[in-house]
Amino acid sequence: MSVIERAVVVPRLAFLTAWTMLDLGDPPSIFGTGRHFWMEDGFRRELDGKTLEWLADHGLARRGRLNPLWTDSLRVIATAATEFYGWSHYKDDSRGAILVAIEGTDAVRVLADADTVTVQPVAAKWPATSLLDCLPELDGAPVRTVAVEQAFYDNPDTTPVNPLAEPVDTRDVDYLAEVMRRPRDAAHQLYTARREGDGHRVRSSPISAIDLTGQGRVLTYVTGEGNIALTSGTPREIIVALNDTAAGLRA
Repeated sequence: MSVIERAVVVPRLAFLTAWTMLDLGDPPSIFGTGRHFWMEDGFRRELDGKTLEWLADHGLARRGRLNPLWTDSLRVIATAATEFYGWSHYKDDSRGAILVAIEGTDAVRVLADADTVTVQPVAAKWPATSLLDCLPELDGAPVRTVAVEQAFYDNPDTTPVNPLAEPVDTRDVDYLAEVMRRPRDAAHQLYTARREGDGHRVRSSPISAIDLTGQGRVLTYVTGEGNIALTSGTPREIIVALNDTAAGLRA
């Protein structure tokens, strides 16, 4: 299977209409819910026709049929064995989503916002880097690395049962809470997923990359031991976290 050789920007509705025309099932999760709506057959045919016309004008369809490379690119997205993806929410309330879909030696990156969808080929070998490249370029924030039990974070006022016991040390949980309260320019919720042989899709827990105003980026996630980890969100830390998370899904 081959994919497109250059980036293509299409209207969001045209992308979703082409997806439906190929009967690929549900669109990628980055498109959210509420993607399906009923329409009369006549309007559906008109929408399909206008979509094919637009795609033909941009080299993605010919003689009423979708271009094979465009079709194969969408199929890679639909059947990807591995996915790296996420949503971004910015201070000005704008939003965006990113998906890197890998199937065999083919990989496609999808950037989606409220109006347009960009589909472009990327190297299958470096999906975490392909995802990170779409986030704002930012250094890691100078924060202290901590790991706090999630139950303790949810209830930091826990007191010892034994009145003679030492007071509970809340320094790490207080620090984590303080960092999470700092002003931020953006938050990025990142995931990995894999598809099993029977088509069943397994998704990871989220990794949160938070852009602190004037300070840099921090990374927070729940570890396999149930601890909430906080560390500086350097490019290396983000790539390691994504790759480790993806490897954990295969274990």
